[in-house]
Amino acid sequence: MQKNKKYLLTMLTFAFVIACTFFFQKDVKAAEKTGTVTFSIERFTIGQGYLIEPCQVDIYDTDNIASVVDRVLTQEGYGYENKGKIQDGFYLEQIYNGDTGKVRIPSIISDGQLQPIKNNAGDLIPIPTNAVNDGNDYGNESGHFALGEFAYCNMSGWMYTVNNVFPTGMSLVKPKDGDIIRLQFTLYGYGRDLGEKPADEEDNNYLKLPDRDAITKRLAVMLKYKASCDEHGYKQAYQKAYNAVIDWNTTEKKMKEVFSALPINAIGTVDLSKESQIAEARKSYNALTSEQKELISADTLKVLTDAEKKIVSLKAEKKTQDEAKKKAEEAAKKKVQQEALKKKYTPSKTSIKSIKKLKKNQAKLTWKKVKNATGYEVYQSMKKNSGYKKVKTITKNKTVTYKAGKLKKKKTYYFKIRTYRKAGGTTYYGNYSNVKKMKVK
Repeated sequence: MQKNKKYLLTMLTFAFVIACTFFFQKDVKAAEKTGTVTFSIERFTIGQGYLIEPCQVDIYDTDNIASVVDRVLTQEGYGYENKGKIQDGFYLEQIYNGDTGKVRIPSIISDGQLQPIKNNAGDLIPIPTNAVNDGNDYGNESGHFALGEFAYCNMSGWMYTVNNVFPTGMSLVKPKDGDIIRLQFTLYGYGRDLGEKPADEEDNNYLKLPDRDAITKRLAVMLKYKASCDEHGYKQAYQKAYNAVIDWNTTEKKMKEVFSALPINAIGTVDLSKESQIAEARKSYNALTSEQKELISADTLKVLTDAEKKIVSLKAEKKTQDEAKKKAEEAAKKKVQQEALKKKYTPSKTSIKSIKKLKKNQAKLTWKKVKNATGYEVYQSMKKNSGYKKVKTITKNKTVTYKAGKLKKKKTYYFKIRTYRKAGGTTYYGNYSNVKKMKVK
């Protein structure tokens, strides 16, 4: 009895695992791609640049911001600690190996543009500097140099923006095609150093920073097509823009200068393999503000519009070629089928056995019966090798004689027979028989 119970428990467990596996796989397969977002992880407030440089990430209908963050960190080999779950209450506490240990706090944070904030007790919390800060005591915990909440200041941690807006929790927000998602480390003021405006509208104690979203997306596209960008001389423009973005002290004027020097996209030689790249370039341009579009030169924009026209032309040309190819393939296929049918249904040729003279300038032809023929055609001429005309079509397989009449005296006539067979609405002809002649006296 005990053995049977164990067996039953084992089978129930196995069935449960199989069921879970089935539903899990079903759920995974149900996820459909809904677009692409620009994503980056930034440590600009401590002068450590990007942890993950701007990149383009595919998103799915099952995604929220937390799942995108988890996927990118995992793909790039970074571990992390969090509270909550990806689908509910996700909070990113720290990223392993996220801190280099070398802090270079931008002067914009500590030069007076930000004012010290009071804690609940009314005491001012000093703004961290390179010389004086709280340090990152757990940064080297277990040797993973983690970067997260309370590092270098008790108001630090990870925050994020979607299209330059600071949303609510990561589990609550679903990404959309074309979004720019930037995970950023805030050092002081719970995001005030990132440019987040406090809830109190009269509180003006936050940094007024240049917009980095559009240039971040441009860097992501250029990085994706880095070889093409380098080939077309945009390497220096890219590096200048990159350096400006990671430097928290960069002014708005400088940011506009480096942004205007970037191409919409380094397209290069236009062929159909560049269609998605060109479409992405158009999407990037359309996403710009009116002010940003004014920074794009007419020559740069013409490269894009010319490329779009070329793609339309190439697609039309390819369509014509594809249709011609399809037509040729269908014709070749039809020819093969016709040859096969011809081989199958073409009757054997017959042979004229005899030709006998009759009275009144007549002659009787007799030929060999062919089993697979529907009937026979009789041809007549006054020349052996030319001038033959059909004089009779015989529709019965069993009829193997023909009486030729109205023959002229002292003339020689030549005769030959051709078999035919009807099948599927088509008539198939055999080869001509031997030629027999008769001279009328």
